Amino acid sequence: MDGTGFKHCQNCDWTCYPHVGTASCGVVIKGNKVLLVKRAREPYKNTWMFPSGFVSYGEHPEDTIIREMREETGLEVKVIKLLSVEQVDDDPRSMGHFGFFYKVKVKGKLKPVDEEENSDIGWFDLNKLPRIGWHGHQKMLRGLTRNLDLC
Repeated sequence: MDGTGFKHCQNCDWTCYPHVGTASCGVVIKGNKVLLVKRAREPYKNTWMFPSGFVSYGEHPEDTIIREMREETGLEVKVIKLLSVEQVDDDPRSMGHFGFFYKVKVKGKLKPVDEEENSDIGWFDLNKLPRIGWHGHQKMLRGLTRNLDLC
């Protein structure tokens, strides 16, 4: 290790720079309701969150949310607007990764959820939310309830 904490090989002058993970989250608002999915596995099993997922190698975060929305809800994304980028402090799978929160408009009908990933899906009144697991999702929802212009 050198002074920066990076692993460095003196023999070949190679330095290892760890990579930060990235996730995309879809914020879907209709009137005063928000679309959320219920996690079927840890971390935060049985809590609610925005449809979201990790960005695959070579994938743009916007493409990730289009893919994730289709996989988790069956809905097609029409419009994307970046709302916020948050550093995740509570995911042991990839500590410190960045979550890109996108406002999305969708079309289509909700399909049955992928029960391996999520056990339920639903629309919730912004003033009567279920238990939300992820800190970043909690923060985004607090912002939405205070500033409905984001919707």
